[in-house]
Amino acid sequence: MGSNSPYIQSSRAIRCLLLTSILALSSTLAASPLVPEDIAYKPGSTAAPNENTSAGVIVGSAELPTPDTPTTAQVNARPAARQNQCTDQRREHNHLGKSLVITRFTNSNPQTANAGNLFAAESGMAELIRNDLAQANPMLAPNLIPLGFALPDLSETQRKQQAQKIARQARAQFVLSGTIHDMALTDANTTYNPGIYRRLANGFHDLTGIQKFDPRTRLFSLELELRDGFTGEPLLTRHYTTSGIWNTRKPIGFDSPAFAKTPYGKQIRKLGKTISQELVQTLDCQPYIATIEAYPGQTQVILQGGANNGLQAGATMQLYQLVVVGSNTEYQVSETRLVKRPTQLHLSEVYPSHSTAVIEDGSYLNGQYLAVID
Repeated sequence: MGSNSPYIQSSRAIRCLLLTSILALSSTLAASPLVPEDIAYKPGSTAAPNENTSAGVIVGSAELPTPDTPTTAQVNARPAARQNQCTDQRREHNHLGKSLVITRFTNSNPQTANAGNLFAAESGMAELIRNDLAQANPMLAPNLIPLGFALPDLSETQRKQQAQKIARQARAQFVLSGTIHDMALTDANTTYNPGIYRRLANGFHDLTGIQKFDPRTRLFSLELELRDGFTGEPLLTRHYTTSGIWNTRKPIGFDSPAFAKTPYGKQIRKLGKTISQELVQTLDCQPYIATIEAYPGQTQVILQGGANNGLQAGATMQLYQLVVVGSNTEYQVSETRLVKRPTQLHLSEVYPSHSTAVIEDGSYLNGQYLAVID
């Protein structure tokens, strides 16, 4: 049999591959083991995710629904369905720049961020979504603030009030908040305290890039809430879950260049783009609303919105009044409503950040009003 036969060439290739694998695994075998306590969190009864979740994003419940019971994903997907109905109606107004403020996310289980030193996930994930939103809709200029929100111990009334307060201070139409629920490793030992066989297997997965059957899975669970800044009402509530392979033992931090190169970091970035696309669809379905500053005895008003938002002189806007209604059953609890008035505003002068408008019928405004392009 000749020296150049396919059989001999194949054998040589196999030997080269084995030699390369041994050299690549030498550094892994020399690494000192870490006990799970050093990297903090070891899940007690966390079940391994479905095999397909490491390569994709799960929105809502992962359980199969019964014919009579809607899943969490179906319930939370209603705003997206509504967007399909209003796309044609508001397509011409999508060029208007609606204001959005994103709060610093909270973490209900901060100990799950210990592995890899991912304690900046609360601000890093909010920053990631803000950047993706700006790319998905250039007219949308999200503002990120260091204030946290969406704590689990807040009641619905408190959430509404806090959303209104944040929106009023930031002069924003919408408020986006989020809570990270889980960043746990399904089996910390496979990454931080592996045996001889597991070290060899980890080196094989890292060398070949094959993720199938790799048990070093890390979870990521995020709940987002988008609220109207004027009424505090929720517009979109979604629960996102994804997972990826966590194959590093270094404290690389969240959303660093090293983090972005890990399979887990790639899934987080993919999740951010999915979230931004759904948020843009929901925001496009909402009308453009600007706050009005009116003065007694004057028919000319000032709008907190201008050329930077896409407004033009000569445009017509509908007048709505903000009405606060107290509760008949709860103490110091009120509800904010938008009441449409049979009056329009005509933009006379438009500046970058604000505009002046004239009331159509020449009447005076008494109370708090909004200008709306529906």
